[in-house]
Amino acid sequence: MAVTIQEAQSVQSVYVQREYHYKKISDKYMALYQLGKCTKEEWEAKRQIVKDMLPYPSGIDKKEALDKIVLETGWSYST
Repeated sequence: MAVTIQEAQSVQSVYVQREYHYKKISDKYMALYQLGKCTKEEWEAKRQIVKDMLPYPSGIDKKEALDKIVLETGWSYST
């Protein structure tokens, strides 16, 4: 079933918010992990906090939704 623009916007909203919160919460732990100053589990736990805080809407294909936003608006994202 085709993704509606409203569904696509919902997915895009979560994508953008996750991107912000990853930078704010978990990226510093990724750097610490790469430097050997924290464990991979600590870093992954911080990423999971963001995922739990901002779940994607269920039943909507994420790639299809984000691709629809790209087609409709010219916005871009990285996979």
